Amino acid sequence: MNSRIYPIALAVLHLGAVGLAQETASNVPSVQAIRIATPPSLDGSVDEDVWRSVAPATGFVQQNPDEGAPATERTEVRIAFDDRNLYFGIVCFDREPESIVVTQNRRDGSLDDTDSVQLLIDAYNDGQNAFVFGTSPTGIEFDAQITKAGQTRGSGGGPARAGGGGGAQRAGAAAFNLNWDAVWTVRSQVTDRGWESEIAIPFRTLRYKPGTDQTWGLNISRNIRRRNELSFWSPVSRAFEFSQVELAGQLNGLEAKRHRNIKLLPYVLGGLSQDYRLAEGRTDRTIRGGIDIKYGLTPGLTLDGTVNTDFAQVEVDDVQINLTRFDLFFPEKRPFFLENSGFFEFGSPREVEIFFSRRIGLDENRREVPIDAGARISGKIGKYQVGMLNMQSRNVKGRTPANNYSVARVSRELPNRTSIGVIAVNRETVGNQEGYGNFNRTFGADANIGIGKFGNWFNYVAGTQTPGLSGSAHAYSSRFDYDDATHRVSVGYLEVGENFNPEVGFVRRVKFRKPNASYRYTYYPKKGAWRTVEPHAFFQNWYSLDTNDKESGFEHFHLDSRLQNGGRVGLAYNRNFERLSVPFGVFPGVEIPVGRYQFGETIANFQSDPSAPLFGGGTLAIGNFYSGDITAYSFSGGVRRGQNLTWTLTWARNDIELPTASFKTDLASLRFNWSITPKSYFQTLSQYSNRTNLLSHNIRLGLLSTSSTGLYVVYNTGMLMRDYVDPHSVERRVETQAFFIKFNYLLDY
Repeated sequence: MNSRIYPIALAVLHLGAVGLAQETASNVPSVQAIRIATPPSLDGSVDEDVWRSVAPATGFVQQNPDEGAPATERTEVRIAFDDRNLYFGIVCFDREPESIVVTQNRRDGSLDDTDSVQLLIDAYNDGQNAFVFGTSPTGIEFDAQITKAGQTRGSGGGPARAGGGGGAQRAGAAAFNLNWDAVWTVRSQVTDRGWESEIAIPFRTLRYKPGTDQTWGLNISRNIRRRNELSFWSPVSRAFEFSQVELAGQLNGLEAKRHRNIKLLPYVLGGLSQDYRLAEGRTDRTIRGGIDIKYGLTPGLTLDGTVNTDFAQVEVDDVQINLTRFDLFFPEKRPFFLENSGFFEFGSPREVEIFFSRRIGLDENRREVPIDAGARISGKIGKYQVGMLNMQSRNVKGRTPANNYSVARVSRELPNRTSIGVIAVNRETVGNQEGYGNFNRTFGADANIGIGKFGNWFNYVAGTQTPGLSGSAHAYSSRFDYDDATHRVSVGYLEVGENFNPEVGFVRRVKFRKPNASYRYTYYPKKGAWRTVEPHAFFQNWYSLDTNDKESGFEHFHLDSRLQNGGRVGLAYNRNFERLSVPFGVFPGVEIPVGRYQFGETIANFQSDPSAPLFGGGTLAIGNFYSGDITAYSFSGGVRRGQNLTWTLTWARNDIELPTASFKTDLASLRFNWSITPKSYFQTLSQYSNRTNLLSHNIRLGLLSTSSTGLYVVYNTGMLMRDYVDPHSVERRVETQAFFIKFNYLLDY
């Protein structure tokens, strides 16, 4: 942090650390966990004698639609434990059980658009870290991991969103990590009194300090979808999300012992891939195996090891069309790197990420680079959050040399959402090959400070070391957010030097300073069809570091609104500025020439009830694009049949007319999901882009025994489409295809 910011950060750190720690520790609900000798029979019916002896957590309070009012339906949650498991008996009373809404039956599916319950368990009772377990009337498994007090740090700001939504949770590292998968058991069913659920969570699935008469943090949310009603056991105002760990109540009376925790996850994979773009070596037959190992060093610290790492069952990347002069961001989707990813988060998501795990095991063209072995230690040591990672990739002749990757991240957690930390990242070429000893290193420090109830101040500074590059190899950022549910303000500054080069990170652009500011006002009508009306504005400008000339600018003005049923209606205006010192290709055969460009567009957006059997939404944008005109359409909608079948279609078109050329971009995808059971699925994804004229298909069958283990059957293909309109002149050519079968199995000791 530079000399101007550092003293201020230290001064405010004390304020943030003290904050409202005493206030958040008092006036919260509490419930007693009861030791039981005989575990309940998990059948989804909370009617056994063992549950009758346990006093429930009840008295839920609405966040929406009527903040502070009692929930319209009663919820009772009973909590018990034995030496092995923590048990929850949940009764969601409903006077109209026939009206309960169930929209999907897929593991880790969104709980926003279905009746559901979520449990937030802060086993350290530190107000910073927690695990989330959720379910629905069909008994789906939803689990996630919360770090950094539920605050997403970097660009964007505000609390992380819980409930299974959001690409932001899958984009790089985030405070709410949906990709954490645990081994636990749940059974649910609809009954005459509503719907009920029984849950058993093994203690060794959690991270905690062993002891007797423990107090953990606990919160519980319930979603009644037909009323779009969200309520909490420990009240959460509209200013916050369920992931705000410090707002949890208290779970008392636990006696969690230390458990031996070792898991072995071997796999075997066989398959065939063909790439017809190659002159030779088009066909690759593969049979291989490997193993992942998870060992609990302490109840709070976990060692993960991997040998011959495999990522075969991951989803394919979503196709994107780029109309800018900067790189696109493709989020991480590989399970090994997604678990505990929040421990390594540092920087501004999707803009300046100091560590971006996709740099390991994938080359510049997103082709797999084999990983021979790796290890990760993550968790807590006292009040310190620790994450250490080391991975060894293999030499691929003609593509990439063997590299060793190391990451170390340590942060000290303080009260009121406050933490300070450091990070170090290293890549070094190893082995007897060209480039031996070549390296790239990144170092950084951050201070994230909670100020009062509603304020958060995020700061970081980083630098890189790259052979041949010296000077201006820095990045730093400072941003303040305030959000009290009615007013949301964000003011920030980001600077990146010309030679800032984190090769194991992601940087969208360099050599700039960027001030930015935003304001959102939220109005809550007392009655009518609208739930909220949200006018807001956002400004950001990029200036050259050496000349201070304005390079880019973006202004966004939006009158958005949310309907009572969860739909949205809005109208926006965007104004852009770009100064091009060199031309860039915006489309094959089309270039934008050097010059200064001011252009804008007007956008209308709409979204229907997302829980309805037939749902949809879209945008229409009309305006200018550089020196020409643009009309852009987008649509996303689908059909839901019962709780198991869903079809979703998305389509986006840009119709652009420039003085020198006119062109259209089309991007379309069709997704199909059949949830055979909560742990078995059949999915397809078909995508088409006219920029590449490529039609691709991803077909997956998963028959799971635990959260992420079982049998996978996958087929991928890419087909070049020369003409998809005239059926008499269609020329199709298969470019790539792959078929493989994978089986992995969890050995839990």
